Amino acid sequence: MDHRDGRTAGREAVRRAIDQALLERQVLRIEYAGAKGETTTREVEPSVFLSGRGGVSYLVAWCRLRDDVRVFRGNRIVSAEPTGERYPEPGRERLTRMGDTFDS
Repeated sequence: MDHRDGRTAGREAVRRAIDQALLERQVLRIEYAGAKGETTTREVEPSVFLSGRGGVSYLVAWCRLRDDVRVFRGNRIVSAEPTGERYPEPGRERLTRMGDTFDS
């Protein structure tokens, strides 16, 4: 297996973990590489996973580290694992903040 196959397998594992977390409304623990290359561990409450043109995908989630809505580029999510913790339905304020993310 060349390293491209390994990256593809890694992206598929991340996608499966995100799908599972969304379906089961579970908190997701991700390793995320920022634009400057720094990697952080975050626990997020995923809301939607979008695929755009050119194969670029985005995870919209409530980030517990930042206590706010964040949009994570799919290709920067190094790893993802559902924690088993279920999160509650978001309240009105959080839904409004999520909606504002799409209006920006």
